[in-house]
Amino acid sequence: IIMKKNSKMEEERFYYEVGCSGPRLAPGEYVSVDFIGESGTLRPFGNNSVKSGIGGGVDGVARDRSKKYGLPKAIEATWVSYTDRKVYSVSTLIPYDTILSLFRDGGVPCIPLSQDSTGEEMTRLIQSLNLCFLPGGKVMLYAKAPVKRILLDWSAVGTEVTDDEILSDVYGRWGLKNMEEYYDEFYSDEFSNYEPWRKYVRKHGTLAPLLERYLQRFNYTLNFEFENQETSVYCVESKFTNGERYSRTSKYNEAFERPSRLKEFWAMWDYNDSRYSCYMYFNEAEMLKVFDEAYGEDRTQKGELKIKVCKYNNLFDISLNVGDKSIKLEKTAIRVFRRPIENPTKAGELIYKNYEGNHTNFFADDEKYVGE
Repeated sequence: IIMKKNSKMEEERFYYEVGCSGPRLAPGEYVSVDFIGESGTLRPFGNNSVKSGIGGGVDGVARDRSKKYGLPKAIEATWVSYTDRKVYSVSTLIPYDTILSLFRDGGVPCIPLSQDSTGEEMTRLIQSLNLCFLPGGKVMLYAKAPVKRILLDWSAVGTEVTDDEILSDVYGRWGLKNMEEYYDEFYSDEFSNYEPWRKYVRKHGTLAPLLERYLQRFNYTLNFEFENQETSVYCVESKFTNGERYSRTSKYNEAFERPSRLKEFWAMWDYNDSRYSCYMYFNEAEMLKVFDEAYGEDRTQKGELKIKVCKYNNLFDISLNVGDKSIKLEKTAIRVFRRPIENPTKAGELIYKNYEGNHTNFFADDEKYVGE
């Protein structure tokens, strides 16, 4: 990759970290990853496994936070896909202008949720970049703040590595003779920690078709309707199937212009002297089916995911509304707690729960998914 240095203006610098991720059911490891800028290269630090979920994992190295760095304009990476049984490599430019804009203007207003919080808004900046490895050699890029994870409108596809001089660095570390022995080791019963992805691959094959649906975007907004008109939303957190997430105050529709399917939602609202905390875990099969039925082939139609809350704050009506279609969601796992506003540290009282024991509404990329 050849990059021309801009000598007309001084390069803007920021404190940031870099990391890698991969789907939990399509794990692998990176051999080398370089985020390349005009003034130097940053590399991930620590364990080279990528199996923490798309866009997930811990980003960062032991850097001096007082130091700032130029943003990358290209990436060079080589990685192993256990489920593809292939090694891939990519060397390509990344969308520098988009990344620069996010770092300049990517502050996300939020209310800190710790018990000693004053309840005042603060701004959390974009502070890390995450390269995500998918089946088929595809890579995506996330920009992350403590309260927001953004999937960039960019992707690239690597090429398969067949040069044994490179491959021998991978299998040779384990005293193995070739990559086939290396892959067989990860499929053996000895690696019990990888059982969920082994179960999935044996039953379904590649995760790629499901991930393609996870990444689909739709033109919809999320709206609350409270039977008690005096209710005020305090803060919310949304998690989406494409790895994006958002936490902030009551303006929950500012999350993303065209989000993917919602998989988890958490909200706090105030009514009278009480603060309510609501946790919603959507059902994967239902969300995949309902969005397909409501949108058909035209995902640009304007839609609304509506959540109606009864006056007692303990009954919910959830529906996806697109055009003249209104489809109810019946399988969402929900629980609600109530506590006094003047004593927010008091243990919440459970006032609603529509499932027994622990909820089982896990998406395939969730940490607690155990395979099927």
